[in-house]
Amino acid sequence: MKLLVATDFSPQTRKVLDVAKRLALALDASLCVLHVAAPEPAFKTYTAGERQDRDETAAEYRQEHRLVQEAAGAMRDAGIEARALMVQGPPAKVIVGEADKLDADLIILGSHGFGAVFKMLLGSVSSAVLKKADRPVLIVPADRDAV
Repeated sequence: MKLLVATDFSPQTRKVLDVAKRLALALDASLCVLHVAAPEPAFKTYTAGERQDRDETAAEYRQEHRLVQEAAGAMRDAGIEARALMVQGPPAKVIVGEADKLDADLIILGSHGFGAVFKMLLGSVSSAVLKKADRPVLIVPADRDAV
């Protein structure tokens, strides 16, 4: 069995990874820890300020890459066959696309617990994945006290 767990490094991530870890162990499943990074911003000129922006963006990507590698490493330390993957793009599209590429049996991701008005105005990655995915999706609810 193959599990794909999507992480965003929000406060909810620890809970999502814990659920994925317990499932992987119980099902003797392999696990792919996926982080969807924001696309690189477009730069039209190369002024000093924009160079600093690019450097900051690169530092953020390095940090996100380190975090996703650490998450997969922690899974391997627990005896789970795990790998890390970081892809840039629109989160829901990337999550569903990577699940298809990996032929994942289950997608695991978290909900931030925002209300209906937020979802109506801005949308939700969890909702979009549910609509687009052709495989089971497990949404780990946000902690009530974290919302």
